[in-house]
Amino acid sequence: MKIILRNGITISIILLLLNTCIITISGDFSHIQEENISQDSMKPGDYVNYIYVDGRIRSYRLHIPPSYENDESMPLVLVLHGIGVGSNAKNLQSYCDMDKKADEEGFITVYPNGEMLRLSAHYNRPIALLRDLFYMLTSSREWNRWDDNSIDDVGFINDLLDDLETIVNVNSSRIYITGISGGGMMAYRLGSELSHRIAAIAPIAGSISGIGYVPEKNESIIPYIIPPPSNPIPVIIFHGMKDEHVPFDGTWKKVFEWRSDELWVYIGSVNESISFWVEHNKCNPEPNIWTSEDEKISIKTYTNESDNTEVVLVTYMEGGHEWFKSPTYQIDANDLIWDFFNKHPLS
Repeated sequence: MKIILRNGITISIILLLLNTCIITISGDFSHIQEENISQDSMKPGDYVNYIYVDGRIRSYRLHIPPSYENDESMPLVLVLHGIGVGSNAKNLQSYCDMDKKADEEGFITVYPNGEMLRLSAHYNRPIALLRDLFYMLTSSREWNRWDDNSIDDVGFINDLLDDLETIVNVNSSRIYITGISGGGMMAYRLGSELSHRIAAIAPIAGSISGIGYVPEKNESIIPYIIPPPSNPIPVIIFHGMKDEHVPFDGTWKKVFEWRSDELWVYIGSVNESISFWVEHNKCNPEPNIWTSEDEKISIKTYTNESDNTEVVLVTYMEGGHEWFKSPTYQIDANDLIWDFFNKHPLS
């Protein structure tokens, strides 16, 4: 594992860097080796990268497959973690098995980290600060998927892509995004706001709309909905019918309660997400439907015949809030994700 610090970031425990370098660190930090970073110097392997964006130090994990050659561009897949205890890039990289698919098919995977999860953003209470300490100790992170705080995660991802194109040979017409839960919600938002740059998205257990609501603050209860994309963008959506965290049919639910304090969350339905993308991609509203022999998986495909843009819904009838993998499921989500991405370059 190599740790990359970009754009003069200070990591006080390690050292102050004013120039781009790669740092290879042995166990007790007693040996530090520096190298210049360029597309010519990057090799297959795993890296942790830090960049400075909008006054903040942001990080991401980078996996370069064994087939990577510096003189040949590769597709890039961003994989976004969810929201909650232990949600971060490292844990998702271990859980989702996308690196295995990347090694088989020949694409680069990137796992960005959201900002630290903070309950105190909603509550000015001691209990909230204690929960925040727990989130910090478990490296629990979140995305600004509903554009309800000052963190510019869209700007972060855009700058991240700029940074990646300086250190690895990325095929700029084949940049894709997938993610689960809050990461699926952020994938929807990024697909919409960066439709000029992202070729296709594959949200898992996500929604295009939602809102956090604190009754005692008398806040607006009008949910956030992602803005219309400026360009058509192919979308493949994965959802489990038994998902209790992001229910298929949407929900209002209480996510935190302490004495008189409450935090409620609204999450939009899968049908709302499908309708949004079918409308904006100008697809035929009547889908082609495939159902597995055991009737446990359904695939609905909505197509725009003029430009081949698709909206696909993959429903796992017995699925919960999870990354759908074999052998638990007959069809592995990673296989479908890559097959879908591979046939949809940026138009």
